[in-house]
Amino acid sequence: MTAPQFEFLAHETLREGQVRMIRDGNEVLENNGFLFAAAPTGIGKTAASLSSALFAAKNHPEGEKKLLFLTGRQSQHRIVVDSVRKINERLESNESIKLVDMIGRESMCIEVNRITGKCTCEADVPEDMRTLGRNNLRHFILEGPRHVDEVIELGRKRGICSWSTARSSVKDSDVIVCDYNHVFVEKIRDASLPSMGLEIEDTILIVDEAHNLPKRIRMGLERRLTNQVIRDAYNEMEEHRGHLDKQITQMINSNSNIDFHNDDLNNAKKSEAALSRIRISVGKYFSDLKRMLGKQEEIMTHPSELLGIIENSLLETIDEPISLTNFIRTLLEVQVDHDEELDDNQDLASYRLAEILEILDGNREEKALATVFDLLGIKEEGRITTYLLDPGVISQSVFSRCSGAILMSGTLFPPSMYGEILRVPNNRPVRYEEYSSPFENDRRPVLLATDVTTKYANRSEENTRKIREHIHSVLRQTPGHVAIFLPSYELLEDIINDGSWPGRRVIVEERNWTKFQVENALNQLKRSRDAGQRCMLVGVYNARLSEGVDYDSNILDAVICIGIPMARPTASNQALRDYVSERFGEKNAWKYSAAQPAINSILQAMGRPIRKAEDRAIVVILDRRVGDRGYRSCLPSNLKMFESVDSGSTERLVTRFFTRHPKPARHSE
Repeated sequence: MTAPQFEFLAHETLREGQVRMIRDGNEVLENNGFLFAAAPTGIGKTAASLSSALFAAKNHPEGEKKLLFLTGRQSQHRIVVDSVRKINERLESNESIKLVDMIGRESMCIEVNRITGKCTCEADVPEDMRTLGRNNLRHFILEGPRHVDEVIELGRKRGICSWSTARSSVKDSDVIVCDYNHVFVEKIRDASLPSMGLEIEDTILIVDEAHNLPKRIRMGLERRLTNQVIRDAYNEMEEHRGHLDKQITQMINSNSNIDFHNDDLNNAKKSEAALSRIRISVGKYFSDLKRMLGKQEEIMTHPSELLGIIENSLLETIDEPISLTNFIRTLLEVQVDHDEELDDNQDLASYRLAEILEILDGNREEKALATVFDLLGIKEEGRITTYLLDPGVISQSVFSRCSGAILMSGTLFPPSMYGEILRVPNNRPVRYEEYSSPFENDRRPVLLATDVTTKYANRSEENTRKIREHIHSVLRQTPGHVAIFLPSYELLEDIINDGSWPGRRVIVEERNWTKFQVENALNQLKRSRDAGQRCMLVGVYNARLSEGVDYDSNILDAVICIGIPMARPTASNQALRDYVSERFGEKNAWKYSAAQPAINSILQAMGRPIRKAEDRAIVVILDRRVGDRGYRSCLPSNLKMFESVDSGSTERLVTRFFTRHPKPARHSE
């Protein structure tokens, strides 16, 4: 349908769900509000969100706003850039939308010195030529929406830093595409946005894959401390103090003023001595915790215990003590000679220690910050990890300051839960919407097997045999590739690796897979389809293959979801449930902390085959509990499931589906 009343459209013809989503977005953003959109793949949510947000940004009563499109997937960066290009092609005015596409500095710069923070991108360009080169690259960025890869390629060709040039272009742009961290990690936000000429108050946010936002915010305050970190920090401080000693000696010999550097040296000496004491006191604390741990997987500790031990160690000296603030600042100033054997992407231990102390010090009274003790690796070294139980502690201030936001995902269920968890302001309009796709029920039917489960109490050889029979039923009648996802690597080993799968090339995900190995698996699927060979791709929920991977060109014909990935009953998970119970009530504790995250992981896996509206695939769920009332209430209200009483029923339903839809949508656009 056409929608002449809408502006900033990427397409002349709109889908019904897009029209609804644009209208909803326009209504809430008009008053700096929030739209939580559970929008399935194929609805066109990227184009819809851009239309609403651009209209609001361009027509804001306080003056034009910047649009920050936040995403953790580089593939989504490309979709946004292409969508804005299409919007510009359809604009009647001469003023096109200007966009800056940014990814992490380590990917945009050739090499960054982790000590000085400077890159080598412009090392071969004379100083008097750099300004001209930067201006030319900035013009290239703003002339038309550019993929970040295009900017990097031209920057390297001309010897200009694409990262710093992109940042300097932001002030003249309308849309900035970047990672969540630029907004939702306070330290990065405070360093990043002002340097680009941005204030949160002057932005409208679009959060893509918003079901991941709570987890990403929690990860922003997740840090780990071991005895090894403290030992390494001591060695780094010792080396740093030695460098300062030499510098001051040289300055004395040259009659230079040493007052400023003398303060640095004194702080380094105090910090070195303090680290020596901290090694002993924290080492004893860890030994005590290890005895308390016994055979448990982990135990909760109190953040104030660790902070108190470190603060006492700073004071336990006959000399003048160093304050916690100065100690942290000195840790962050440490400079050592580069070690070729160290990972360039890994921060110095001094920086890591400073970060965990900043978190503990900055959240002294925050009940949502927890610390957990466990053992690391075969050496069973003690480790304390900081956990943020409530992402709303961080996101509340962001949403109260920004000029509205659209948060969207295909698995944002229920939308209202995310509004509560993220603490959006209740004094502004908020809409929670579920949008349906007209293609889903016909082109992506969902079967639920009612005769199997992975519930621990019901596991048996007979149950495993039935699960395998269902898998074989799908494999026999599916013309192309099938993906299978399970709750754990242990179940994968038990059900898949111990089974027999004739006629299929089996690709099994491993725990330590890298991005390269995932890409290799995708290429194997494409090569195998071209060669007429059928594959069985096997992975685990919440791992590499089940989330964030674009299985384009309808490369998967079917997906089988086995079991429910409930979080293990650990001390940290119990602490989360207790906190959620206290904040949202016991009624919501199980749903918000356990059931809903597990079901959303299944929904993520279910969505892997369908990347465009024209794609087709069948989904088979092998766990009868998904149909139980408690879990069923966590599913989208418009999701229909066909029950299968046994593997024979599954085979008939799969056969019927591929009789109706024998060909994959290879050339979907």
